[in-house]
Formats: sequence, C-alpha cells, structure tokens
Amino acid sequence: MKSKFLLILILLMLVSACTPKVDYGATYTAFWTALPSDTPIPSETPTREPTATLTITPSPTDNITETPTETPTETVTPTVALTARLIWPRAKFGPEHVTWRTSSCPTEGNRLSCEFEYRKDDFGCYVGGTCYDDCGWFYSITTIPPGVTEFSSPCW
Repeated sequence: MKSKFLLILILLMLVSACTPKVDYGATYTAFWTALPSDTPIPSETPTREPTATLTITPSPTDNITETPTETPTETVTPTVALTARLIWPRAKFGPEHVTWRTSSCPTEGNRLSCEFEYRKDDFGCYVGGTCYDDCGWFYSITTIPPGVTEFSSPCW
C-alpha cells in the first residue's frame, strides 16, 4: 500500500514538472493595466430656449371628394400558418417526400405525436413516419422504396 502511494506521488510530481509555467506577475499586471479609465464628468452645455412658431390651423371643407380606386383590392383569406411545433425525423428527405392533410382545422399542430421507422438496404437508409394532431392525421414522410423490408435503427 505504501509503495502504491509513493508511486502515485512520484507520478504526480513528474506530471506537474512537465506542465508549462504560468507567469502570475504578468497576468496580474495585464489585469490592472486593462481596466477602463475613470469617466470624466460631463461639462455643462447651454440648452436653447424654446421659441414660438406660427402653426396654421386646418379649416374644415364643405364638400367631400371621393378618390376612385383604379384596380380593386385583392381580398386575402386567412389561412393557418404552420409553426415550428412540427416533428421531423433525423434523416435525409425533401419536400417531395412529405404528404400533408388537405383540410385545415382550428387546432392544427396541437398535441402533435409521431411515429417513425427506419429501413435500410445495400443502397442506403430510408425513413417513414406519420404524425397526428388534435384533428387526426396531419402529415406523413416516406423515402422508403418498394421492396425494402429490413428494419434498422435511426440512420442518415
């Protein structure tokens, strides 16, 4: 037991002897010279006195002039905007691999849950998944080609 302790002590001394030395004096000096200088007290500057200006008061007009619109204004129908609450698999895929629900719902994207599966063959790794929200099926992702049946752990 005593020899193990002595061996560890010698090993620690060798390791500490090989470490680079720190110049604490230079660090201390660099700290004190890098401090910001005292902020000077601002001098008093004269403030201009406000002056009265003549403002013309608008007068009401008797006749109302209607301005015609050259082109009718486009009516924009509000649509549900998707947020970042979507869940995506960790895989390589593009927009062409995603199928969306065609109808909208007031609670779209709320309480989202998804299930994903990964498959592989000699040519690559593929992903398939389906996501549901409060309104039912929301979107699906598939890059799995026909005939690939070997299941895999997540891969990309």
